[in-house]
Amino acid sequence: MNQSDKITALYCRFSKDDMKSGDSVSIANQKIILQKYADDNRLFNTQFYVDDGISGTMFDREGFNAMIAEVEAGNISTVIVKDLSRFGRDHVMVGLYTTIIFPEKGVRFIAIGNGMDSADGDSCDFAPFVNIINEFYARDTSKKISAVWQSKMQRGERVNAEITYGYIIDPENKKRLIPDSETAHIVRKIFDMFVKGERMCAILKWLEENRILSPGALKFQRTGYMRYKRASEIPYLWSEKTIYDMFVRKEYLGHTITAKTRKLSYKSKKKLYNPEDKQHFFPNTHEALIDEEIFELAQKRIATRHRPMKTNEIDIFSGLLYCGDCGKKMTLARGAKSEDKHGYICSAYSNRKRSGSLCTTHSIRKFVIKEIVLADLQRILGYVRANEQQFAKKAIENGNRETQKSLDAKRKELVQATLREKELDTLFRKLYEDNALGKLSDSQFQMMTAGYDEEKIGLTEKIKVLEKEINSVNERKDSVNKFLKVVKKYMDIRDLTYENVHEFIDRISIHEADSETKTRKIEIQYNFIGQIENDENNDKMIQTIKRGGLCEAT
Repeated sequence: MNQSDKITALYCRFSKDDMKSGDSVSIANQKIILQKYADDNRLFNTQFYVDDGISGTMFDREGFNAMIAEVEAGNISTVIVKDLSRFGRDHVMVGLYTTIIFPEKGVRFIAIGNGMDSADGDSCDFAPFVNIINEFYARDTSKKISAVWQSKMQRGERVNAEITYGYIIDPENKKRLIPDSETAHIVRKIFDMFVKGERMCAILKWLEENRILSPGALKFQRTGYMRYKRASEIPYLWSEKTIYDMFVRKEYLGHTITAKTRKLSYKSKKKLYNPEDKQHFFPNTHEALIDEEIFELAQKRIATRHRPMKTNEIDIFSGLLYCGDCGKKMTLARGAKSEDKHGYICSAYSNRKRSGSLCTTHSIRKFVIKEIVLADLQRILGYVRANEQQFAKKAIENGNRETQKSLDAKRKELVQATLREKELDTLFRKLYEDNALGKLSDSQFQMMTAGYDEEKIGLTEKIKVLEKEINSVNERKDSVNKFLKVVKKYMDIRDLTYENVHEFIDRISIHEADSETKTRKIEIQYNFIGQIENDENNDKMIQTIKRGGLCEAT
């Protein structure tokens, strides 16, 4: 291409941070300045490349990339910008283009406001200093914006435009979310299908068959943003990740969680997830779409990650059965012809050749477990309906006693760990002083403190765990009320389903059969409630509930 036929690129950039500078850096104003300069200096065949609303620290910009593609193709002779800050605010990247890439491609670079023209070498002497100042401005602005955002997040205010699927912004209060009449029922349906044991592929199929727009396609329909255009081309295709992300969102319980992520740096778009202790939690800030019991059931199923059987059904006890002796999960062994032949065995035993486990089979037929669980559920339902107040009172009293006993032990352990940590600090300080005074050689100091370092790390971690356990103890009364709420959903249970089994049961431990008595112990641990002592006046009351609940089966 002849030099006279090549493009004079007029590059404009405007970011959200530049709004406070007014019209002086607006796209329209930049275009006027650039075109006038080109006309006055007889630079023809001009073409604008524009990036609106893009930070100068980012170099992955649509307009910029289009211009550089033409530079690489040898189609551009000159690049003109209003000033260096319009080209970018990263002194390394700006320097790369202006001192290496453009000269190698024979491209003249002009920054009008800085009096810089690569055709005049002397005018570029101060360019590196200007670039550093521009980058410092970007860094300083980023810090100020970050401080404002942190302040808002600490107050529970939303700081981004992303809205949880199922909600919209309240038109009367932009800081508040309200249920979206078009999508709130979809969220409830997805949760309902999941906790009832539906496979993920069945949920995805239901969404597609009912022509439910994916979150991305819905955003494109409502906003027209090009970033969602691809989703609009396959509007009813949902991904498993999208749905699993929904299941862990506490926003559906009516809570607000801010500071979930942070940027790697002001130059990078990459986001890192903050640990929970760095996030800000604000309860009951808007209307909940999902009640707590359903949400907890969803978390429970996610934790177990059930695998479907060959019949494409998920086993009703999936994720609940454990060996009562080694604590490993029980695995389903399918019978050849009917479910009556199905049974469960200890997974440690089935993998004994690989793991070297000494645990025994703990084999038990599926229909036996079903009979025991059904009988126990029917007994509990009958007793609670007839004696709700008595049951609640006893459950709270026993739970308080058990919880208090556990808390006292944990507090005692925490005090001991904290005292030992202080002792180690004192010992380490004394050894350090002896080493500094020459009473202890460096090798002796390192040898003596190595064991203390390991112990201190272990103690620090132990203290964190104990503090978390103590602080996370829920009120016993709330737990009993949650259990009663589940009981009231069922007038009677005639058959076991995935839904009712997982709503009531937290864990079932299978112990090995006693060869002498021909019996075995099966511990059924129920959700929410603690140990309940037997009512001597009512033989229908189960012996124990949850931690320690016994059922004897031959």
